[in-house]
This record gives sequence, C-alpha cells and structure tokens, in this order.
Amino acid sequence: DAQMFGIRLGKTFKNSPWKPTVTLWYDTLTGQDDDDSAGGDWGQFDTMYDTGHKFYGFQDFYLHRAGAGTGYYGLQDYAIKTKMSPRAGWTFKADYHHFRTQTDIDGGDANTVIASDGTLSAAMDPDMGAELDLTLVHKYDSNTKIVAGYSHYMTSTTFAQLNGTGTQGSANNDDSDWTYVQVHT
Repeated sequence: DAQMFGIRLGKTFKNSPWKPTVTLWYDTLTGQDDDDSAGGDWGQFDTMYDTGHKFYGFQDFYLHRAGAGTGYYGLQDYAIKTKMSPRAGWTFKADYHHFRTQTDIDGGDANTVIASDGTLSAAMDPDMGAELDLTLVHKYDSNTKIVAGYSHYMTSTTFAQLNGTGTQGSANNDDSDWTYVQVHT
C-alpha cells in the first residue's frame, strides 16, 4: 500500500550564450504511519533497483531500497537543478535538494510508530536536511569525459536520530562533504 509521485518542470534558454537549463523538481515516496501499522500494511514505497544518487543527491543517503534512510517514514525531495555550458566541451551543473519525511512525524500521523521504537523522540521535525551538488564535466574528446564534483549535505537532528548518528534529544548532526574526480572512456 505505497505510492511514488514525481513532477518535473524545466526550461532551457537556447538563445542565451551558456544555454542554461533550470528544472524544478518534486518527488514524494510514501512512508509508514500509524494507519498503515494498525491496518497491517507496509506504507513505505520500495524503490526496488534504486539509482537514488541520480535522483536524490550524490551522497546517496536515500539509496536503501526499503526506505531505512528516512526511518521508513517516506521521502519528499524538493529540488532545483541547473545546468549550463560556459564554453564548448564544458558543462557545469548545480543541484539543490531539500529533503523531508513524507509521513508527518511532528504531529499525530506517526506517534504510535515512533513511540514503539523507543529510541526516538515522540514528535520530530520532518526536516531531513538539504544537499548541494556541484558538477563540472569536460568532454575531452569523442571517447573521453572528465567529471569532477563536490557535494555538501546540511543535515538535521531528525536525520541524525533516524540514521543512528544521534540519540533521542541529540544534536549530533554534523554536515557531510564529498568530492570526486572520474574519467569516462
């Protein structure tokens, strides 16, 4: 008893020198709540063969196919994705994601499920944090691309509690950085 819904709205400005593209993005994957648990249903959307980094940020915090990265409370991803070509053979991308649980965990929607866990607060903010991904791609020749990237995840107390880096009432929510360089040939 789970669903996933996504919407994308984008525009490329082809008459501009750098041909910028801007895409507004929203995905929602349902999560477990009190009604699901009382009815014996599984409400967390299962992404099966997930390639989440392609959709939900390069740091891959939401790759677990059954939704453990959100405590099984589902995921909402509000994103702005941009892309531009400053010169021939070069592409720059900047993506900003804001993540929230789909289940309302700060109200009565999951109080019973949270209380039965025993390690979480009775009510938590659904804010899971945000991620900024910067990518620079250079098409070196017809067979080779060089890609460099940097990602910064701005975490939240809820993210720390649901992912084992914090405990009830903990503020152990350090941000995360990741860089990479790869050659595709």
